[in-house]
Amino acid sequence: MFKNEPFLTIRGSIIDAQLVETLLLLSVNYSTLITTKASRIVNAARGRTILEFGARRAQGYDAAVEGARCAIIGGCFGTSNTLTGFQYDVPVTGTIAHSYIQVFENEYDAFLSYAKVQPNNCILLVDTYNTLKSGVPNSIKVAQDYLIPNGYRLKGIRLDSGDLAYLSKRARIMLDDAGLFDCKISASNSLNEDVIDDLLTQGAQIDAFGVGENLITSASSPVIGGVYKIVAAEDGHGEINPLIKLSENVEKVTNPGYKRLYRFYDKDTNKAIADYIALYNEVVPEDKLEIFDPIAPWKRKTIHNYRIRELHVPIFKQGELVYKEPTIEETIQYTQNELDSLWDEVKRLKFPHQYYVDLSQQLFDLKNKLIEENRIKQIPNSK
Repeated sequence: MFKNEPFLTIRGSIIDAQLVETLLLLSVNYSTLITTKASRIVNAARGRTILEFGARRAQGYDAAVEGARCAIIGGCFGTSNTLTGFQYDVPVTGTIAHSYIQVFENEYDAFLSYAKVQPNNCILLVDTYNTLKSGVPNSIKVAQDYLIPNGYRLKGIRLDSGDLAYLSKRARIMLDDAGLFDCKISASNSLNEDVIDDLLTQGAQIDAFGVGENLITSASSPVIGGVYKIVAAEDGHGEINPLIKLSENVEKVTNPGYKRLYRFYDKDTNKAIADYIALYNEVVPEDKLEIFDPIAPWKRKTIHNYRIRELHVPIFKQGELVYKEPTIEETIQYTQNELDSLWDEVKRLKFPHQYYVDLSQQLFDLKNKLIEENRIKQIPNSK
């Protein structure tokens, strides 16, 4: 720490303010990024199961474990990461590996060996040699020779290469012809939400998708631009004064002041209308309110028949923890409830409808006032 740097005191310890900023952003940005990416992939799957398969492609051990947890919060059914399963008590799932199959003299023997070890959860990877000529036929043969005679069923097969739409259709026919109507088809191989959406549009007969690197790294958008800025500071007299940061980029100009965040829900549909940021001491009307786009303030509309929910939840007060951390199950359910409150048009994969976050008129006016004051004040020799 260097002379004249700002410091914060927390429970008697002196902590560099820049360190606090970094720790806060580390706690929020990556988790938000992967949870959002997982939600997009789950939404694209149209009710099919999504499994997180990204541990081998994650940027380090911590990202693999935390990313898998966030993927499940975002709607994935389970993960291949056994450490995440152990630490957070979430479902762990996977299939036989190519390497397991390769050490046997032939594919059938590999499948049979695995079926004897995992008779209740036998999912066979069918593309090590030839999907339709050996992989699927050998899976069917193992089901007929060992699983069914011993009271078990072939739970599934996994496709991991090739034209997944075509192969899944052909595999479905072969499985059904063998009477294995309950055998599920899963697929993997560099999948993302766009590929999954295209596969289902093409009629792919896939029941579950294993998504790896494109989920755990959020490859299509690998950074979330969450920032930490000071918006108000207490002076020596106990007054909290608003502060603003200006920028050449409109989106980087901060919203000043001590604020509260609200969400409006339509009472009839229970769908979210918009979020609303207001100054802390403002009273938000409960019957009628005019909201507007802060980037284009001439775009205004009056809303009625809504209920209000304040989104801020205190975590620390006077240095003491006042928040009860939810279980992973509660977090998953909370996330799903929030997603359900959004219109499908907002969650659309391509060209989604914009969900608005509006400012109150008082906050908007304060922001513009501070912009003008600071613009003049920072100019050398200005009065």
